[in-house]
Amino acid sequence: MNKTIIGALVGATVLAGGCGTVLREVERLSVRSSPSIGTPTATESPTGPATSATGMLPDLDALKQAARAALGAVPGSTLISIETEENGRLWEAQVVGKDGTEHQMDVESGKVVSGPTTEEEDAEDKVKHRDRVAAAKLDYAQAADKIVAAVPEGRITELNLDREQGKTVWEADVVTPDGTKHEVAVDAATGTVTRNNSART
Repeated sequence: MNKTIIGALVGATVLAGGCGTVLREVERLSVRSSPSIGTPTATESPTGPATSATGMLPDLDALKQAARAALGAVPGSTLISIETEENGRLWEAQVVGKDGTEHQMDVESGKVVSGPTTEEEDAEDKVKHRDRVAAAKLDYAQAADKIVAAVPEGRITELNLDREQGKTVWEADVVTPDGTKHEVAVDAATGTVTRNNSART
């Protein structure tokens, strides 16, 4: 908006309503012409991590919050898998109890909304779960931090504790803002990134 029009509006407003109205009109015009209005920004919550203007947690914080809720639903368990569903609104999580039994649940906004349900598995599957958990020196949160450091601005959509080339690894699918999908693996014992492949989706 050019200065002549703003000047005319301010002058007319002064004549019509006085100085208080002028200030309100100037504020209204400056807000209307500001390019940053309407852009989501992070705000610090007094009780937790920053949230976006939509009220959703940043991606890594949302993953960790969902994981904590899943672990709380099965005391003494270890998270082995977490995957985002419904465009990040819902998380599907699997945890393993001390005996190797797998439990699955859905988490939304830091609360378990479905489950936990116990998976029907045989003794061999339970041994595999226990072995992987025992071999992992990094938990899900440490692995997620390593993965995000390897793929700056990446959003983890899936994270699993698995075996790859004889080693226990945390595998992740990561998407960057430009649409590139990364498949990242982190050695669960050492924290070393062992794989980082990418492809445009």
